[in-house]
Amino acid sequence: MLPIIGSHEQYALVSPQDFTNRMDTNWSQRLKLITSSALRTLWGIMASTFRTSIINSINGVVDGPWPILQPPTGSGKTQGACVFAAMQAAANAQACLKPVGILIVVRLKVQADIIAADINELAGRAVAVAHHSDKPATALELLDSDTLIITHHAYVNAVEHLGSHKDAAWTRFVTWRGGKRLLTIVDEALANVVEEIRVTEADLAQVLGYITPEMRHEFPEQLKVLEELRFVLIKYAAPQLQSDDPYSTRMLWDDNDLGIQLPDMDALRLAMKSLQYDTLVLNENNDGSRKRIAKKVDETLRGSVAVMEQWAYYQQRGKDHSANSSSFLIPWDIPGPVVLDATANANFLWDLFGPKASVVPTPSKVRDYSNVTLHVARTSTGLGKNSMTGKGKTRFPRLLAALESELGPERSVFLCLHKDIEHIALNYEHRFARFDVAHWGSVDGRNDWSTNDVAVIFGLPYRGQVWSTNLFFALQGHQDDYWLQNPGWNEHVDVRQVMEQRQLSVSIIQAINRVCIRRVIDAQGRCPPGDIYLILPDDKTGDAILRDILADMWNLRAMPWAFELDGPKVRKVRKGSSHDALISYMTSRLPGETAMPNVQRELGLEPLKLKKLKAVLSTPDHHTTTALRDLGVTYVVRGVKRAAKAFLIKAEAA
Repeated sequence: MLPIIGSHEQYALVSPQDFTNRMDTNWSQRLKLITSSALRTLWGIMASTFRTSIINSINGVVDGPWPILQPPTGSGKTQGACVFAAMQAAANAQACLKPVGILIVVRLKVQADIIAADINELAGRAVAVAHHSDKPATALELLDSDTLIITHHAYVNAVEHLGSHKDAAWTRFVTWRGGKRLLTIVDEALANVVEEIRVTEADLAQVLGYITPEMRHEFPEQLKVLEELRFVLIKYAAPQLQSDDPYSTRMLWDDNDLGIQLPDMDALRLAMKSLQYDTLVLNENNDGSRKRIAKKVDETLRGSVAVMEQWAYYQQRGKDHSANSSSFLIPWDIPGPVVLDATANANFLWDLFGPKASVVPTPSKVRDYSNVTLHVARTSTGLGKNSMTGKGKTRFPRLLAALESELGPERSVFLCLHKDIEHIALNYEHRFARFDVAHWGSVDGRNDWSTNDVAVIFGLPYRGQVWSTNLFFALQGHQDDYWLQNPGWNEHVDVRQVMEQRQLSVSIIQAINRVCIRRVIDAQGRCPPGDIYLILPDDKTGDAILRDILADMWNLRAMPWAFELDGPKVRKVRKGSSHDALISYMTSRLPGETAMPNVQRELGLEPLKLKKLKAVLSTPDHHTTTALRDLGVTYVVRGVKRAAKAFLIKAEAA
């Protein structure tokens, strides 16, 4: 059906000029920030993009490209979404026109709460509601609120079940009292838009070992599927098929090879959920272990179905042999999408979208980073998770000593590193006014460290070849064996390498923009003085990351940093209390038991400190015990006197 010309005139639409004026007032009077002509131009483009997407929804345009707005950090990206939503709610209150509902999708639950509160404050009444697992909105709130704010995780989960009996969540998100919500604002690039499926030969062997004789009689066809998939992986793992490449990859089958009709695998999944894995595997009663094993078994069964129903490729990594597949989870016809991505220039996701994405031109030099110095050290040793975890205990004291020699005690430091070594950083004394630590995966979009004047990046969040292959296949379609060995695309000789490098650039830019450099202090877009300390690999990947950072942050000053990641051991004073380090350590641990000797070794505790820590853990109302309990961690002592053994037991997350 052809769109009705002028049908949008029946709806309450926000004027871009009115929005720009309101943003200017809000920016200068409410937030006490400096406006500029560049910012006003940017805000006008933002409002025009929102309005165009709404009109497209009204007219039934479902196949247009997603507009990608790239306002730099500190230019009112999220605040603009809040102001627009408040103005839209005011326009909706005019009964003479049809209302426009908005859906805002953010990374974190706390962000959803803050944005809902901000919109309601701007509107002067309750017009927005946040909905997430910690604070679910009522059915009436979902129906009645002009703006609904949810997390990326909830959004992806909802669209994953479209077309099934579980798609009620999606319906609640995109409809309200005014009909279908007409604008979807995604704050930052959606996380986890690609479902990655991986089933290893070891996973299958383990699941097959759990199946009882009774189940073998009841589900022979289902077992045949699992056994055949395992046989394929064993066949591909045969020595004569292997190359010298420890990351051997090749296609198992594509869509044209799929001619089989799978039996009802859900029946086997349901039956296996009833098994008492704790007694079957561990010969003990342990609810946490039973749930953990049951979850892993069900993930393997679900993954086996997925790789058998669609294309799949084999991947060998050392002694690990797996079948892999992926799929893009987001429907292209979501209502009125607009993505706000400050790192759109570096984000390769939009390259893969191709014509399905349109990066909206925005004014250049809205921000000026001339007050910031980027200190860059280079290294030929590993910066990934395994290397940093293995060497963290010697590397961190060297880093701390180097920072203390460069920076005065009045400075406030934000350190971003790998989750598995976060507890190490929390276990040392420092002489800074403030020293905050966070790990990759928990920093994007947060405003907790906006007063810190130093950002330090310690280790890089490499994704790896499986991630890049899955993302490429999900958005560009699966390829053949030749491509897997020669992954070219457009002008890129090795597109997977480019994808992995660009993702590193995006993560680093997000992390360093958590500190004071995100704040604008004058009409030129400058920020307060700040320093960034960064360690990059001494290769072409490091060169490319540095180019991306300098291209994204105009006028940033870069200079060499004479820091050696590995070298003579440096001794630093540990904190008197190991409580924060223990909490961080247990946060990163998987569910299960951790013996106290392991805790002692990991935190470097002397016998007396370990004894004091055990005394604290035996006190139910101590703040450390309470914090651990919130993580699902309990302290247990088995046996008596000399035979007593102490453990921290972490339960499976609900």
